[in-house]
Amino acid sequence: MKARGLPMPYGNQAMNSSSPQVTPGTSRPSNSSLNLPNLAAGPSPGSFPPNQRSSSDSRQFTSPQPSGLYPPNMSYPPNSSSGSTQPVSGMTPTPVGPQTTPIRPRYPQQVGYNQAASPYASPVVNQPNNMQPPPSAYNSSPLPPTSTYNSSPLPPTSAYNSSTLPPGNTAYNSSPLPPPTSAYNSSPQPPYPQQMPTSQYQGSLPEGPVGGVSGYDPQLHAKMAGMSVHNSFSRLWGNDSINLLQDRNILPPVPIEPPKPVLTPERPNCSPDVFRCTLTKVPDTSSLLQKSRLPFGILLHPFRDAASLSVIQCNTIVRCRNCRTYINPFVTFVDQRRWKCNLCFRVNDLPEEFLYDPSTRSYGDPSRRPEIKNATMEYIAPSDYMLRPPQPAVYLFLLDVSHGAVETGYLQTFCKVMLENLNELPGDSRMRIGFITFDGSIHFYNLGEGLNQPHMLVVSDIEDVFLPSPDNLLVNVHESKSLITDLLTDLPKRFAMNGDINCCLGAALQVAYKLMSPVGGRVTVVQTALPNYGPGALKNREDPNQRAGKDISNIGPANDFYKKLALDCSGQQIAVDLFLLCSQYVDIATISCISKFSSGCIHYYPGYHEKLCRLQVSKFAGDVKRYLTRRIGFEAVMRVRCTRGLAIHTFHGNFFVRSTDLLSLPNVNPDTGYGMQIAIEESLTEYNSVCFQAAVLYTSSNGERRIRVHTLCLPVVSILQDVLGGADQEAVIGLVSKMAVDRSVSSSLSDARDALINVCIDVLGVYKATMHGQVAGALMSPYSTRLTPLFILALLKHVAFRTGISTKLDERVFAMERMKALPLQYLMKYIYPALYPVHALDEKNAIHQDDDVIIPQPVILQLSSEKIDRHGAYILDTFDVLYLYIGRAINDQFCTSVLNVPNFSAIPDDLESLPELATPESERMRAFVAWLQEQRPYHSPLKIIREDSRDRHIFLQHMLDDRTESLFSYYEFLQHIRQQISK
Repeated sequence: MKARGLPMPYGNQAMNSSSPQVTPGTSRPSNSSLNLPNLAAGPSPGSFPPNQRSSSDSRQFTSPQPSGLYPPNMSYPPNSSSGSTQPVSGMTPTPVGPQTTPIRPRYPQQVGYNQAASPYASPVVNQPNNMQPPPSAYNSSPLPPTSTYNSSPLPPTSAYNSSTLPPGNTAYNSSPLPPPTSAYNSSPQPPYPQQMPTSQYQGSLPEGPVGGVSGYDPQLHAKMAGMSVHNSFSRLWGNDSINLLQDRNILPPVPIEPPKPVLTPERPNCSPDVFRCTLTKVPDTSSLLQKSRLPFGILLHPFRDAASLSVIQCNTIVRCRNCRTYINPFVTFVDQRRWKCNLCFRVNDLPEEFLYDPSTRSYGDPSRRPEIKNATMEYIAPSDYMLRPPQPAVYLFLLDVSHGAVETGYLQTFCKVMLENLNELPGDSRMRIGFITFDGSIHFYNLGEGLNQPHMLVVSDIEDVFLPSPDNLLVNVHESKSLITDLLTDLPKRFAMNGDINCCLGAALQVAYKLMSPVGGRVTVVQTALPNYGPGALKNREDPNQRAGKDISNIGPANDFYKKLALDCSGQQIAVDLFLLCSQYVDIATISCISKFSSGCIHYYPGYHEKLCRLQVSKFAGDVKRYLTRRIGFEAVMRVRCTRGLAIHTFHGNFFVRSTDLLSLPNVNPDTGYGMQIAIEESLTEYNSVCFQAAVLYTSSNGERRIRVHTLCLPVVSILQDVLGGADQEAVIGLVSKMAVDRSVSSSLSDARDALINVCIDVLGVYKATMHGQVAGALMSPYSTRLTPLFILALLKHVAFRTGISTKLDERVFAMERMKALPLQYLMKYIYPALYPVHALDEKNAIHQDDDVIIPQPVILQLSSEKIDRHGAYILDTFDVLYLYIGRAINDQFCTSVLNVPNFSAIPDDLESLPELATPESERMRAFVAWLQEQRPYHSPLKIIREDSRDRHIFLQHMLDDRTESLFSYYEFLQHIRQQISK
């Protein structure tokens, strides 16, 4: 195989481990940027060769320093051809930020108070709260048999190369597409002729009809049986392969099930909805990981809403005395009084009360404790876990009331939703609330008890902001509810004629920080214009002529004003959330720093207008309702621990890194996810398995200090094929998308796109090298990574990374921010939407709920226009919006029974909801749409698009498998990958 030199260019900043603390308001120290290692066979340890491109390409791509995908200290293949290192042109190290913080910890390392637990939404107490043993005599029972459950993962090693994806509008020579298979979404075809030897079956099968039954074909039976057994066992062990060029219907017709780690003996593992690793089989050496060319990392959704959660309260929370790991299902009991930690392997004493089983109220086997039977636990923390009394729930709302904001009409919608959900805000009797409005000046509202109406206080000097009144700006919700109601009712009318076009967002945030500093809490900002006045004022940096270019500038922040303020807020346990409702450029790249570094969240509604864009109004109202009523945790910290020999070197998400493995989260919510890249620093050959544990320590809205703990265990393997067969393709895409965002900011968008392409070339190239027999013209893939090219192509065509299509800078940056913060199950729908045929919904495979509601489950189609029939109707689930696309030749019966119109021509262009009709077709359609909307935290409105509608392009632009002016079709993309691998 010919070596090629295009690297996997991902950029991440490295954090100096010697200075874990960063004073709020200052930039963090930075080491060199982290980049993916060269995919070519060639670099010597610690060095990266320049990219080799054709002589016709004037650009010279080079790869700087260590990779963001693989650990900086990873060794490279010995058979390298070049060891020179050249930095990427124009690339300079950037300060480490909370959303991406490369770290080089040395495990175990304890910093500060090291308790943290992982959130998992609604606390349903499955265990008695009082975990204390009764005052009876203390008895014990024999200890369960001990077993070793310790191990640790490692990094990959292999040399492979890739090249840049050529422009889609150039001449492309590819073989003709194979004819589509008869049944859509068929199961993957066997790769190529590799049937089992007939000798294994001949002799065991009858030579003629059995029992006198005619029509029996022994040869056909043997052939089919051989294929079935072979494929089944290969699939079971993750060694099945598939020819991607042969099977065009690669997407399964049902939702993709995450791979389940196979453990011996089997233990209760963490739910994949909460904790997933890119590799379900961890390689036992760093070199093996590098050979696989797969990214190694974990994806967390720690505070996810859950139907049930084991919550316990006890005097002593059992933890390892060395690394502070919480006891979990994967520890080993040495004897009745001692247990061995599964992360650092220290033997610890077992408290006597741990032998008490709360479910049976008896003493005995410690393995029956809920901590051993559940991989996710929540503890009600004792006073030892409190640095101060738990803070009350405090909410402050900063509302833009400038002329442009009033024109959008958002105040009416926001205030209405606030009034409807005021009683649903999470909090106890101490809950406090406040409001500040701003335009060219700042308006405070005194809501003190005893006043007849709210008093507005105006501060016009925004260069030196101050609090006009120290009291009654944050008031108890229950005591001042009538004044709060009056204010929300009056606000839209009060500023209806406001002509001030200035926006002093920076000053408003500064005064919010002063107001909230003594207690901490959550600041909610609703912004509609570019801040143009006072501290933090910004200028328009977008060039409309460059929206479709290959390299997009100004993806990063213009200054560090909002970042420094965010660090100050994080230090005082204040999180800032943004709702951006804009029709013009607002510089999300800069403003978003106030949320990213304070563990906040960002919402964006481009083109919002109350009358002109009803879809955005519906989504905004639904999102605000969810935002106000969802579960929330205050003054939280999260620590992620892993087995000795492993280390976390890069974090992805919205937070501030307090130390090498401790994240500061002033607020934690159930709609945010995090990613971590893992390095293998020591050999794991002596381990059978490795473990990761995430713990989030937080204050609930009711004032309880709680710890949520998640533990994930994975087996360790020593064979390359096992590593490849154990890849979790969705987790790989989730982690790679976050790394690509960092690369876009630290280097360039084109480098990030090259790196995404290299992911496919690397993984499939490595697999090709492991195969003994190869078929000319085939593109073989492990079954575990068969969808990786499909998803990578979707990323290349996504708003965040696409080129050749005019894309507003704010829309691109917001898409990148979402990729960093969305949990994996939502992120995959955001990257590759789901397409369902709904013109003939039936009860086959339907979900039957207790209330006699039948939810149809139609098959999932690949995103290609060839799957769209003029006689059909289709729902496209893009995570944000549900599009119902109706073909021109749709049956009149469908129009009558579902849409309450006689035919296609009578469907209104502005139809925004399904009518409630007493027909089976209508009930099934509405049940299915409602079910889809319930699968996500925020509201996804339904938009109906006719085939002849002017909005038809919105639906068709999501047909990601089709060719565009600037990018290949899916089949052409596979051909390109095959050509690059064959070089």
